[in-house]
Amino acid sequence: MPGIEDPDKIDVIAEDADGNALLSIVQSSPWPADGSGRNRLKRKLSTYLRYALEGQMVATYPSLEGRAVVIELNYADPPPQPVLDYWRRRGETAARDGVTLSMRALDDIVWRA
Repeated sequence: MPGIEDPDKIDVIAEDADGNALLSIVQSSPWPADGSGRNRLKRKLSTYLRYALEGQMVATYPSLEGRAVVIELNYADPPPQPVLDYWRRRGETAARDGVTLSMRALDDIVWRA
């Protein structure tokens, strides 16, 4: 998975159990030790928000039209505090656009095809 190392790629698009359009950022590698994780995540999240809000998601997946959008940060290692703080703050502003931000450890996810 590209994770935050490739901010221009969408890692996973699915429908969650509640019928929402689920866009997952999958950070399977450790968070950068140099503290750059927050800035990399910021760029990646911007890509996801544009994809969801500017019509590209629905153009590619018409069945997701009208669905609530959830962007979920999935991680192998817990994010450092600056990343957690950013995600929480950005979640408040994303909610104004109708997008929910969530996060979950990869160990807690059951993937189904």
